[in-house]
Amino acid sequence: MVVERYTETAPAKKVYRESDSQPKTQRKAKVVGIKRMEMTIYIALAVLIAAVSIYVLSLKMEAYNYQSEKSSIEQSISVKEGEISELNTEVTYLASYDRIYEKAQELGLDLNNSNVKVVEKYGED
Repeated sequence: MVVERYTETAPAKKVYRESDSQPKTQRKAKVVGIKRMEMTIYIALAVLIAAVSIYVLSLKMEAYNYQSEKSSIEQSISVKEGEISELNTEVTYLASYDRIYEKAQELGLDLNNSNVKVVEKYGED
């Protein structure tokens, strides 16, 4: 004997959502362009920044050139001061009393105290 079972299946329930009943709105992506005035301002700012950068770099380069020129001038000044110092030492030696007396004796001159006059320098520090 075959027994059949009869089961009653419930009909499938449809679930409706509120969004299903309303038509969907589609959004379009709108690309907002830059206006001409804004573009002009951006370009002007970029040009201004570039000009200021170039100006600052030129000032730095000029300062570097002046610094190197200053150092070369200071070096030549120190060389000239060394030469002047050597020449002053030589003048001091040549003008010393002992050297003058020695040269006078070589030339056959004698010291006569009645002919000696003392001369002082005025105006020099």
